[in-house]
Amino acid sequence: MTKLKIVTINDEIQLVVRDWASSTVKTDLARTKRTDILRSAGWTSQHCISPKSEGSEASDETWAFLKETINSGFPKPAQAMMELSAKAAGDKTVNGQPRAYWMRQANAVIGDIKKQLKLREDIAASVASGKQGADARTVTPEQKVCELLTDCIKRIQKAESFTSSMELADVIKCLKGLIKTIG
Repeated sequence: MTKLKIVTINDEIQLVVRDWASSTVKTDLARTKRTDILRSAGWTSQHCISPKSEGSEASDETWAFLKETINSGFPKPAQAMMELSAKAAGDKTVNGQPRAYWMRQANAVIGDIKKQLKLREDIAASVASGKQGADARTVTPEQKVCELLTDCIKRIQKAESFTSSMELADVIKCLKGLIKTIG
């Protein structure tokens, strides 16, 4: 028989859970509004793909705009730290995060924007085609594998530590090559 761990239920926990729910709803509504604004301005998920990559509709100008605008939304100390070389930044942190974290955040935000735009594109396509619900998005095995490999790359890049007999840059390069060969 498994023994259940006792958790605390009190006013503080109630406040935390209620605030969490409120914050989640506000975030979701704000994300929907921002996605609508981008879509009405002509942005698609393909604008959130590097102009150096296949399938991108981004120009060098729109890509630079995305990166610069996202970085300008970070705390001023983080922005200043990102301008330093890795050596000059050393062990400095902003909000408990090192320079490497802040350097990756623009791509993480672009990835989130892309995901939200793609979701809305899929919904619009399903409504237009008359499909809805679970059948709305038909994903081929190749698309699913590419999505999973892309997620794998992101997890490796975000990991605090990742051990491999290959250099991490080589692992990522191989995974990206595999994605290209699939689709």
